[in-house]
This record gives sequence, C-alpha cells and structure tokens, in this order.
Amino acid sequence: MIEVRNLLVDLGERRVIDGLSFSVKQGEAVALVGPNGSGKTSVLRCLLGLLPYRGQITIGGHDAWREPVAARTLVGYLPQRSAFGDATADEALRFIARLRRLDPSRTVAALARVGLAAHAHERTRTFSGGMQQRLALAAALLSDPPVLFFDEPTASLDRAGQQTFLLLAEELRREGRTLVLASHRAEEIDRLADRVLTLDSGRLSAQHDVLAGVVPLFGQVALQGGPR
Repeated sequence: MIEVRNLLVDLGERRVIDGLSFSVKQGEAVALVGPNGSGKTSVLRCLLGLLPYRGQITIGGHDAWREPVAARTLVGYLPQRSAFGDATADEALRFIARLRRLDPSRTVAALARVGLAAHAHERTRTFSGGMQQRLALAAALLSDPPVLFFDEPTASLDRAGQQTFLLLAEELRREGRTLVLASHRAEEIDRLADRVLTLDSGRLSAQHDVLAGVVPLFGQVALQGGPR
C-alpha cells in the first residue's frame, strides 16, 4: 500500500531525512518512533505531499508527488492538535466536506462514528481535548479512506481521552485500514501497531515486530504494565 524509497529531505542546510526506505502492506499498522527531531513528523508530511523531498513515495500505486490528488484521496490524516474556531461540530465537518468535494451528509455518519452525534450543534471551543481529537478523527474519516496517518494522536489528552481515542482507533484497525503512526507512547504502539520503525537523525536505525505486551521503543524493550 505504501512504498518509500531513498527518501531525502533537507531543511536549509540540515538534512532531516537521510536515505530512508520502508514499505507498509495493505492492512498493516506501522509506528514511527524516535526522539524529538528524529524525523517522524517530516516523514508524515512527505507522505502527505506537504514537504519537498527527493526519492520516491507511492500510496496505493500513486506517486505522492506526481499524482498528489490521487494519492491523497486514499488518506485520512490526524494531526497532534486541530483547531476548529468557533464553528459547531457539524459546521466544521460540512466545511471540510465542501473543501474535499464530498457529500455534506457524510458528516452525520462521521460524528456518530466517533461518538459525537449528540454534540453536533455545540461550539467546538467548548469541547474537551478528547472531544476535539475525536472530531479531528471524524474529519479524517469523511472520505472513508483506506489509509490513516496519525501524528502523536493522544499526546495532548488526559488518561480518559487517551482510552476513548484508542478504543476508536482499535476498531478502525480491525476493519483492515492501513495505519502509519508517529508516536512516543508505548501503550499506544502496543495497542495499534504491528511493526515499529525506529528513526535516528532521519535514518532507519532498527525495526521490530510488536509482540503482545512487549513494545520495542527507542532501541529498548518496554514491558506493558511495567516501568517505562
């Protein structure tokens, strides 16, 4: 579903991605881990066609740079934080649907999917962090994409918000969607990922399969439920 070959990204005089190559099979969930500045978010921005790069990226057989529209139609993106201004939840999603040339009626099902149907006509500025993130997930799901990109999706949420979001994300995974997740949280990776790619200074330093209850993280093994 996703092929990345010899990815190179320079920001000014600094090389942030240095010859990175990896692939993600259809229905597979891959976590990108590494310290701050390792290149996780830059990789996601390249996959979305938002950052100039050298090398090749294909999504569903479409070149992400030469065929950006075809590639992006396959993808839903969830940033670490989203802002919806003073709009209601329904207004915010309908605006996004119009921008994407989607049927505005899709907003009803999207809000229901993330448990926000009862809050459709409330102002998003009154939402908790967890509700804001669920609304952002609803926006990502408007086109029913087969591929999802998550960038630190629970980093700004409290424990209750994290658990609610992870339950939704696990359900999406069971549906067979392909997932690329940038994260530093062991529990998040353990519950959502099949495989971990560890980045260091824009290079792939290690990769591991995720075993039940054991999460390879930053070159070490973290045991679920034990010390981090």
